[in-house]
Amino acid sequence: MWSYSSGVLAVCLLDHIDERTVCNTIAPEKDVDGFHIMNIGRLCLDQPSIIPATAAAVWEIIKRTGIQTFGKNVLVAGRSKNVGMPISMLLHTDGEHERPGGDATVTITHRYTPKEQLKIHTLLADIVIVAAAVGLTRLHHCE
Repeated sequence: MWSYSSGVLAVCLLDHIDERTVCNTIAPEKDVDGFHIMNIGRLCLDQPSIIPATAAAVWEIIKRTGIQTFGKNVLVAGRSKNVGMPISMLLHTDGEHERPGGDATVTITHRYTPKEQLKIHTLLADIVIVAAAVGLTRLHHCE
């Protein structure tokens, strides 16, 4: 039997392998990506949890630069498990909970958001966070 101190799952699995099952085989306390269902649940419930590294970095930049999110409209372009979803959770949750959030109104867009809606959401946003892969380049087409 082997032991490990933490686990990272490169989620490039073959089609016949269930991603959720694999993610949940990593012990929640060793899941550095925060993909285990317990960590996702804790994040959604404003409880101390492992936050994926990129989302944690974005959150830290927001805090350290003093960007005010309270009551702001924030557009998150991208809904990935490791960036878009966790940063959206951090931004919209209550600032007075156990793990303080940003108290922002968050809109999430993704590759199927119609171009016209993307433009409207972008224009209405006080803050825009692009948490998208190269595939979501339509944001550049908004004028």
